[in-house]
Amino acid sequence: MATANTVHNHSYQHFEDLQMSAEEFYAMLEKMIKEYEYPDITLSRRKLKEGGLLSSNRIYLCISREYLNYYVCAAPYGRSFYISWWLQEDAHTASNVAEKVPLIGKAIAQRMEDKTYYQLDTELMFIQSISSIVRKAVEKVKADHGFRKPEIAN
Repeated sequence: MATANTVHNHSYQHFEDLQMSAEEFYAMLEKMIKEYEYPDITLSRRKLKEGGLLSSNRIYLCISREYLNYYVCAAPYGRSFYISWWLQEDAHTASNVAEKVPLIGKAIAQRMEDKTYYQLDTELMFIQSISSIVRKAVEKVKADHGFRKPEIAN
């Protein structure tokens, strides 16, 4: 049972000697996602804390479908540029509340979290589709800025 947000996956790409704005990358990624016309997906910017209560905020592009969210961070790092993306599942508030009902709460909460094959397939389509598009956007940055795959020595 999910009682807190759960991170399922994390990937990243570092680009040496690349100057690019986060907004430029986010706009490109949003355009790529919108071209696929996926249903029930929302795109938004979210301010997340860099650290504790008084720390600065960092803007993330959030790609959401129901309780699944990809948080994409694009940021300069010195003379370099960094892209990171996280797949997070939000806590299921209704099942958290149901879990507190004496005697039968845990059974109710478990029943609320059981998913049909259709629901599972739809989640997988979202996860795989967005992951693929983010990777394509990273590859586009590589191609547009002259980055090549490292050659493997024999």
